[in-house]
Amino acid sequence: MKKKTKRNLIIAAIVIVLIAAGAAWFAYPFIRYSSHTLAYRSTLPENACYQYPIQYSKEGWFLIDCTLNGTHKVPLRIDTQATSLMREDSIQAYGGEYWGNLPIKSTNAYQEKNSPELYTFTSIAFGEASIQEPMFNGIRKDNVIYDVIDEGVFGTEMLAIGTWKFDTEAGTMTLFHSNNKDLLAKETAGMTYLPQGLREDSIPVYMNGLNEEVRFTLDLGYTGVLEINNALADRLKTHFPYEEKIKQHGGKLTDTLTVFKIPVTVAGTRVDSCEVVNSRVVNANYIGAKFMHQCNFVLHYSLDEHGKPNKDLYLKVRK
Repeated sequence: MKKKTKRNLIIAAIVIVLIAAGAAWFAYPFIRYSSHTLAYRSTLPENACYQYPIQYSKEGWFLIDCTLNGTHKVPLRIDTQATSLMREDSIQAYGGEYWGNLPIKSTNAYQEKNSPELYTFTSIAFGEASIQEPMFNGIRKDNVIYDVIDEGVFGTEMLAIGTWKFDTEAGTMTLFHSNNKDLLAKETAGMTYLPQGLREDSIPVYMNGLNEEVRFTLDLGYTGVLEINNALADRLKTHFPYEEKIKQHGGKLTDTLTVFKIPVTVAGTRVDSCEVVNSRVVNANYIGAKFMHQCNFVLHYSLDEHGKPNKDLYLKVRK
């Protein structure tokens, strides 16, 4: 073999090793994080069926009472579009331990980006259920959502331990194993099935004034009724009266809110005068917590035969 050819092969081999090492270095935190949170799914026994009273914060969020490290009682806000969050001072007060950073920036609803620092606790219990080494994104004081999350957020990776039914008529919230098909059929009787309905832009809402269907995201982290994007708001302005007001987020972000009262149809039920809000900063279509106060619904997190996560929604709007 010629020296030049041999040298080129050695250089190529070194480059391949360096690329592979770089890819592994970048991917390892994601693999470690995914493995950690996927372990939550082994929390519930097959026959588990736990019930909790539905609670609301004064702003309208759904709450769940939790106990951190066996001693600290903390009400957390349930959020279907965010990972679990906690303010940095609360993490310190409750004995959280630094776990690491993810090498990617996350973006909140106000388009603010940051690299989340992750913290774990020994355990988090809610009633008879308990997750070992729960993980929270630490929220710094300079983050615009710092003043919004109060004690913290019970996020999607924790919700995914099973299936949750919210019966807002009875005032109860039921958690059971996602493989319990008989109980799922019983608890979802009479509801509209929305496959993958917990993913973004997956819920059809018929806008009666525009005579068309628009896709929305269920976001229990949004306290309002319905929120719409800028393009849809601009179209509605030509059909309906509206009000506008200026809002400050965290004292450093100014937003313009446009408020409509319009007829919409969700899961086959017409709401004649539904409050619909546009935030120029958020610019997205969300179904919020206050709309869900008037619904019975089931959040069904499961894995298919290939291990791929399903995020199904069952929904009934109460007349």
